Amino acid sequence: MIQQLGGGGFGNTYEVDDSGTKKVLKVLFNIHPKAVELFQQEAEVLKRLNHPGVPKVESDGYFTYTPRDSQQPLHCLVMEKIEGLNLEEYLIQRDHQPIGERAAVRWLKQLVEILHTVHQQQYFHRDIKPPNIMLRPGGQLVLIDFGTAREVTQTFMQKVAGQQVTGIMSPGYTPSEQMNGKAVPQSDFFALGRTFVYLLTGKSPQEFPEHPRTGELIWRTDAVGISQKLLDFIDYLMAPFPGNRPRNTQDILQRLADFETSSPPLPRHNYIGFGKRLVAYLIDTSILTLGTALFWKIILSAGDILPSDIINYLGAFRFALMCTSFSTVGGVFGLFFLTLAVLSSPGGEPELNIVALMIAGAGLIIHWLYFTLFESSTQQATLGKKVLNIVVTDENQNRLSFAKANQRYWGKTLSGLILLTGFIMAGFTKKKQALHDKIARTIVIDKK
Repeated sequence: MIQQLGGGGFGNTYEVDDSGTKKVLKVLFNIHPKAVELFQQEAEVLKRLNHPGVPKVESDGYFTYTPRDSQQPLHCLVMEKIEGLNLEEYLIQRDHQPIGERAAVRWLKQLVEILHTVHQQQYFHRDIKPPNIMLRPGGQLVLIDFGTAREVTQTFMQKVAGQQVTGIMSPGYTPSEQMNGKAVPQSDFFALGRTFVYLLTGKSPQEFPEHPRTGELIWRTDAVGISQKLLDFIDYLMAPFPGNRPRNTQDILQRLADFETSSPPLPRHNYIGFGKRLVAYLIDTSILTLGTALFWKIILSAGDILPSDIINYLGAFRFALMCTSFSTVGGVFGLFFLTLAVLSSPGGEPELNIVALMIAGAGLIIHWLYFTLFESSTQQATLGKKVLNIVVTDENQNRLSFAKANQRYWGKTLSGLILLTGFIMAGFTKKKQALHDKIARTIVIDKK
């Protein structure tokens, strides 16, 4: 044994060395007949499947072992060790930044090809979800955890009719018929569709409401930059009624053949230029200025210093400069106004000097947080941009990470430092990118 990989109520998982090859050893400690049945079932399914998207198990991979100090045998399964992250870990590592359409279509094809092999062997998985899909370093997806797989036989279908089947539930991914003990092969398609809701939005399917009449998931507005064709296809996979989903994996593969795996360039009219950006920025400025004025009025009034005191002390002009510095330019300019306010204030009133310093300093911080947090949120836009129905994405139309939004913000400060030339660039570059967009490799587009 090299190391323990995990453990739970049923058993433990270890990394082992098998003649120089790293493999996974699963050891079942729970001797309940149902647990043993599921464990043996997983071993049988994996032995029969031969696909790079399924962990490989040799013919002698399943065995029992009775320790010296025990009367109960341990059930063991040795399988191929899959290097890489599962898709839940993958999205967490990306700060829940959704994947783009090109990756989505490529991964859909891979997973359906895996399911095609599984279904051809008269099995269906019953627990497809991001944690049960591994991504190898080379880009190949692998479907894991076949402990809940079921064989499609006449006996099984009779049990379904009589509702005598154990229900497997993964909230957000399990269809209603499976919750009621009536899982069918099309149940895998529903779970597959819900998995891609997570991958295309960065949000769990449970976070979206369902239509009260049709039961369809209301999720499309959070899938930015995804074509109507792919959105329709995902909804088709996860239709509430199994009979409205694809008939089989071959049907899905034929439909996927119509999709391009390369992302087409955005039409030029989807890019947002200088004019609309300016309107959005003025809206943001108004919101921030009014919010700041109200904030400082409440804070100063709650203490011993009234707003009139600080205004009289600094002068209305300098006070206005400090209150609006973060809402107009922020960054280095906010720091400039902070210094100006302190250096130009009369001496003898240290308390008011500290207040002036706080006002200007808070302006810089709030300005930075406002743009960075909003543009890296699931909305992908500040309030001003949201009013105009535009969003900020990376050049592949994916959601910005916090780090990239931060890079864009400080690039925006640089744009301002060169006398707005950086902003005006948006009217002349191919993708209507301002200087800060070029620096951060971002674009501003219409939200479709």
